[in-house]
Amino acid sequence: MFYLFKNKKGIAISASEDSLKNYIAGMDNGVDEYVIKNINSSATPTDFSLDDSGNVIFPKDDEELILAFQKKLKLKEINEWTASNITGGFVSSASGEPVRYDSDKETQLTMQGIALNVSTPLFAAKYPNGCPVRGVAEGAESKTVYWLTPEQVMQWMADLSMHIGTCKQAGWAKQAEVEACKTVFEVDSVTIVV
Repeated sequence: MFYLFKNKKGIAISASEDSLKNYIAGMDNGVDEYVIKNINSSATPTDFSLDDSGNVIFPKDDEELILAFQKKLKLKEINEWTASNITGGFVSSASGEPVRYDSDKETQLTMQGIALNVSTPLFAAKYPNGCPVRGVAEGAESKTVYWLTPEQVMQWMADLSMHIGTCKQAGWAKQAEVEACKTVFEVDSVTIVV
């Protein structure tokens, strides 16, 4: 680790924060403008430079490491975005009208278990009026209980599965965009709409 900074006389390098402070204190007010950069790199201090804004210009091998790191960060962000979209709710018209239902993991597992039993006497005994599922109808402010028949439960599950598939495909498309990037700027330009 070392410190690289720019002052009126050009670029200077310091191996420690203490020596940097001593260097700055010992100058004859020649450091009114300086930018300090703490560098962690396998490159040597003389491989670096600073642009006019004080941003570090890394050597080529570090650019590749930085690109790989930025891709990893963006892919993590995409994975989190995809997971959030999957569990953030979906719309199904299984009840006969468009309704927004929860799609968190617990709801997915509960409904999957219920769907496995729609053709059994257990379903008929447990849900004689249909399976209760809460959702928010289009234009409504609060949740309402919808009593789904076995066929409607299966349609609900199909709509959930389509929702999950669509979210995953959107995530895969973003991942492919990131993998194709050749520069950090391109990685930063991959947008994720929340």
